[in-house]
Amino acid sequence: MSTVCPYVQTLPAPELVEFIRPNSSDKVLYVSRISGSLAEEEVYFKLCKAFEQYGLVNEIQVMKPSVQLQPAAEGQQEERLTGYFYAFVKFYLARDAAKARAGLNGKYFIGGQTIMVQHATKMKKREPCPLPYSKCLDLANHFLGMDGWTTHIVSIGQDPEACQHDPHSLRYICVVRIEIRGWDMSCDGVGLGEKTLDPARPQERVSLTRAAMKIAVHRAVQNAFQRVILAVLGNGKVAVEINTAVPDGILYSTEDEANMVPVTVLDGEPDEEDDMEALLAQMECY
Repeated sequence: MSTVCPYVQTLPAPELVEFIRPNSSDKVLYVSRISGSLAEEEVYFKLCKAFEQYGLVNEIQVMKPSVQLQPAAEGQQEERLTGYFYAFVKFYLARDAAKARAGLNGKYFIGGQTIMVQHATKMKKREPCPLPYSKCLDLANHFLGMDGWTTHIVSIGQDPEACQHDPHSLRYICVVRIEIRGWDMSCDGVGLGEKTLDPARPQERVSLTRAAMKIAVHRAVQNAFQRVILAVLGNGKVAVEINTAVPDGILYSTEDEANMVPVTVLDGEPDEEDDMEALLAQMECY
């Protein structure tokens, strides 16, 4: 008769993480009974300190308490009573949310009293919402490491159709390629950025061009990350897959591509000032 070793620990099942906002009840915690005697900024800081030790947090939303007036005795003024704060904490991993609930519910003090932590069971079903640019970088750096991935600006150029319809439109289309080091994987994303030039202020063309190009780069990075799926194993290791079913987003024809300016490969974050100066220098023909 075989026996099971009591010291063998079963690892948690792998979890899939996509570059979208977490909105499922197993990843979102509802925090209640937070003392209303503190400032909202202080409550936010204390919640960050408490929950971020359990895993990467996508967002912490603090809701202000309602203020009620307590009836006063004759000859006295009414007393303002401040209720409790409450908050929602969103994790990328369900197991991190479960650990945070177990470790903090009824055990963590804010303003001299313990907080209650439960899973948010009444989440509304919503369409998947892509992560903002900065959150994409946070998520990639956390699970892949800062040296585990790179972004390359393949091309960027002004949309010729926009110029024909509106000569004051500064609309740029950018193609970005993300490469996952160690996995021999890459995926492309397309982004569009647009600003409108005031004819009475032509001196703003350079700054508006910079802004439009920056938006295009950021949206292209966001679009590319929509195709990346991270499989986080129970031991903390990460596997990477590319979702080929997700479209590139903005489509451009061969003619549009011919009007784009090839860009030298740039490592690191695409919103660095040096990168933007290099892009602007190559856009002088426009």
